Amino acid sequence: MTENSSKRGAIKTTILAYFQALNDANIDAILPLYSEDPVMLPFMQPAVVGTNAVRANYEGTFQLIRFEMQTTIQELVEMSPEWAYVRTDTTGIFTPTRTGEGAPASFHELFLLRKTGDEHWKIARYSFSPAGPLPPI
Repeated sequence: MTENSSKRGAIKTTILAYFQALNDANIDAILPLYSEDPVMLPFMQPAVVGTNAVRANYEGTFQLIRFEMQTTIQELVEMSPEWAYVRTDTTGIFTPTRTGEGAPASFHELFLLRKTGDEHWKIARYSFSPAGPLPPI
């Protein structure tokens, strides 16, 4: 395996671990995937800045929604030895916990990742938006 494909594999591993943890509603698996200074940019919401705010955001989200999503990496670009971005398209089932009625949903995501001192790629910035209508929460 070349160094470049090894780096790409490590970046891809972070993204796939994120979506597995999202589907599992596992905050304790999601948070270690983020850098020490994370920023989320949710669709039509204020920025979510810092680890405590990101945790609170996921706690609130998982009280309202369950996900069964599959993602496709559309772009994975290492911009420098310490920075990369990943663009994904995600589709699956979006289930409001209030109704328990799942509906098809799709999203576009953009991840900005930073390589940490321990050589892991962490999510530093994360932005997402629905690619179509969502069921009412």
